[in-house]
Amino acid sequence: MNSNNNNNNDSSSEDDIQVYETLTKLPPANELLPRKLTIDIDVKSLYPLKSLPQFFKTYVPFLEESTQRNCAISETPINDDNRTLLDYYDENKQNLVYKRFDQLDLGKRTSNDRTYFATLIANFKRAQPRVYFRGEALFDQKLTSCASDQIQFDSNFESGNLFCAFKKSENVYDLVIQNDINTRGNTQWFFFSVTGAKAGQTIQFNLLNHLKSGSLFNEGLQPAVYSIKDNQLSGTEWCRDGFNISYFKSPFMKEYPLSLKKKYYQLRFHYTFKHNDDKVYFAHSYPYTYTNLLEFLNTQLDDQERNQHLSRKVLCTTLGGNTCEVLTITQNTLQRRAYRKGVVFLARQHPGEPQGSYVMQGIIEFLTSNNPQAEYLRQNCIFKIFPMMNPDGVVNGNYRCGLEGSDLNRRWKKPNKYLHPSVYYAKKYVKGFSKERQIILVIDLHGHSRKQSSFVYGCAYSSQVKTIERVFALLMAKLNPFMDYPSCTFRIENSKDKTARIQLWRELKINWVYTYECSFYGQQKKHFQVKDYLNCGVSICNALSQIVKDTSKEFTNQANVPDIQQQILEELGKMPQTDDQDNGSDSSQSEAELSDDELVQLFQPKTYSTKQKNYLKQQEFNNKKKPQPVNPKSTLNSQKASILQESPSKNSDQKPPMSSQKPKNTLYRIQAPQRLRQIEQAKQPDPPLMVDKSVQTDDWMYRQWLIQMGKMKKQQEFLSVTPTRNIYKSSSQSVTRFIVKNSSTKNDRGRVDSISLVSSGLQNKLISSSQQRQMMRYSGSNFMS
Repeated sequence: MNSNNNNNNDSSSEDDIQVYETLTKLPPANELLPRKLTIDIDVKSLYPLKSLPQFFKTYVPFLEESTQRNCAISETPINDDNRTLLDYYDENKQNLVYKRFDQLDLGKRTSNDRTYFATLIANFKRAQPRVYFRGEALFDQKLTSCASDQIQFDSNFESGNLFCAFKKSENVYDLVIQNDINTRGNTQWFFFSVTGAKAGQTIQFNLLNHLKSGSLFNEGLQPAVYSIKDNQLSGTEWCRDGFNISYFKSPFMKEYPLSLKKKYYQLRFHYTFKHNDDKVYFAHSYPYTYTNLLEFLNTQLDDQERNQHLSRKVLCTTLGGNTCEVLTITQNTLQRRAYRKGVVFLARQHPGEPQGSYVMQGIIEFLTSNNPQAEYLRQNCIFKIFPMMNPDGVVNGNYRCGLEGSDLNRRWKKPNKYLHPSVYYAKKYVKGFSKERQIILVIDLHGHSRKQSSFVYGCAYSSQVKTIERVFALLMAKLNPFMDYPSCTFRIENSKDKTARIQLWRELKINWVYTYECSFYGQQKKHFQVKDYLNCGVSICNALSQIVKDTSKEFTNQANVPDIQQQILEELGKMPQTDDQDNGSDSSQSEAELSDDELVQLFQPKTYSTKQKNYLKQQEFNNKKKPQPVNPKSTLNSQKASILQESPSKNSDQKPPMSSQKPKNTLYRIQAPQRLRQIEQAKQPDPPLMVDKSVQTDDWMYRQWLIQMGKMKKQQEFLSVTPTRNIYKSSSQSVTRFIVKNSSTKNDRGRVDSISLVSSGLQNKLISSSQQRQMMRYSGSNFMS
């Protein structure tokens, strides 16, 4: 049973090698054609998007940490009732100042009880995906016009996700975040802009529908803020700002399922604008869009020194039409290429965690630089990098999922080729890469919204502290000042069984497979800056260089250098035993996914899971089982017509035969259905087996076959009317082949005609005289020695 599951879950080794060879095969060189290294920036979204400013032209300077200030705005009391966002809209629709698209009818309710207030549906059953809102297609995506003297909101740009805004009172606005596409939740990431505020004006923002029960906003985290005027005047990039920040339970319940009576959580913060006619962006963290990635890769490929070590391939095309890239970084020489180790990095499986992209950018910049450590790593390793696994989610402003509405980091056990192409082909690519060379490290980069500092999730066969799986994690913590080793956990949780970390660890048998988490906040209540995330990537590479030097001493004449792994193991043995409990788990919420009956209406049948196929079969069975509605008047008329047709006419001279005449009582005019006895046809006995008499050998398999045929023949004889015996039991000590005689014409005993042995003196010696006598007794007089 387990082998069948493994065969279904895992692709064959030939497919893995074929996919890997296809992606790594370089085209033949052609000196006449110029080599095109740059990437065309083609971002495809479900709806039109505006362009964003050029963020992070320089990484410094940053604003200093904003001090926590008190605001004199009075707190509005919140009643703990069972209202939903639909009820809130009905009460405050006159205060609506922004909705993402002009066509949205926020007050419309669907025919069933599944009316999700902030969900857009993408239907992929058509040739082109079309966006729907509560059953209606959105054709013209236009912004709602606002008065010039009011605050204006906007989120129709890459990674933006503000759904609508209400003016609660003067300088107080309630905001609703858009759910992930094709889901009914997953609202934690936010990104929007505000224009029309005056200098010195303080505004309170209430984000009403966050998903998670805990957040770092209660520990000092501030929203990320970018001011266009500040950037033009002083070159200031993204910074952390805002005051009077609180995160608490919202009074509004989640729309589905209402029976659970679970509520959203609300973020409240204040911000004082510094300039007139300024446009200010607010986000959960420093954004890193798909366009930022393509522009960064183009800068690397345009550099004549860096592009010598960097190559790129298109891994696949996503569901939304964007391309998923795979990068290869290594030394462009054949020296010791066969001995180079394999290293794999992944990032942005969750689109609302931009920290992973900044760490990945730090890794790529370091590995393509002229640093001696980087040159050593390129000479001894081949790096396979997947910089953005979920570009569709990044473009459309999702927090956790792609356009298919599922968490990609929970699909690595059995990814769907059509729904999760990036996971499907990345897994095949890594498995093919593992057949070419030894992979020593796999790191999946993420962001964490509940814990501070950076740390890793690892796998381990036991709960002991002194294990090889913890060695690289402790070495990274020693070289990275932003990493906290006590926050690391090494467990295999059932809720994370389908993640990339656990599945690659199990299937490829790699000790060092980690999920590297960077906090949205920082360390010791000090915010991380972009350069800190970049340095985390550099620290990972420095730790890797130490391990590579330790494992390649036989090639580098460094036998006298102390063993780093052994030193780390000894240090681990001195540490106290931990329970590896992750109190701040950032796992996804399965309740936010759409139900099976909703998903089957959005995707092609080839994408259906086994559960969804079973659901459709059950629906078809229920539809057939339902009785058709019957009109009583039509049934009475049909019965009356049939009775009149069956009864003979009074004026008719021809009378039916007596057997067909009906009794005069009308109650018996309708014949009851008669049950006819079904006569089964007699089964014809199968013809007896024919065996070629010219073939005689001592094959043990043939004797076993004869035994099985004899059992089958006995069963046929038992079921037939006239049983015949065509096969007789042979001696278990016999080493000869028996010949079965055809007895279809005559029911004789079917004796054995002859028994022969290979005329060999060796075989004659192997058979004792008692065995020969027994064989003669069974065979008659035809025995040849």
